[in-house]
Amino acid sequence: METRKLILFIVLTLMVFLSAVLSSDEPASNADTKEEQIDEGKLEYAKGSVCGYCSYCKFCKLCDEDCPCETSPTKPNCKMCKYCKFCYLCSALCDTICTPGGILDRVSATIVNSLPSYNKDEVDQDIDSVKTWIDRKKDEL
Repeated sequence: METRKLILFIVLTLMVFLSAVLSSDEPASNADTKEEQIDEGKLEYAKGSVCGYCSYCKFCKLCDEDCPCETSPTKPNCKMCKYCKFCYLCSALCDTICTPGGILDRVSATIVNSLPSYNKDEVDQDIDSVKTWIDRKKDEL
């Protein structure tokens, strides 16, 4: 578990550094450039991005209002209070460096999506299709 936290910390630190470096390379905007109005509600985080977690931050206001609580007919969702411990990430990441389409969003999505994935059923079918060959050749292998 500690290794995963360390890797996450290193990746996030690297992304913050890249964000700072790349944002300093952007040219200053001209006064003649027209600014486009972007609806913040329609922006989405890239698939697989660590910033995708930020879409859950809207529930953190419920933590402030309702948690801790006891499950009752009027408060059936008290079991969700256990996730309030992650709300600190909203102020640490989501409100500062994670923006939809931003550098951290794009880079982390690229890293996650570049990791290999497989379909277990397809692999099992492939193994089953050569099982007779494997059984015949297992002494040679």
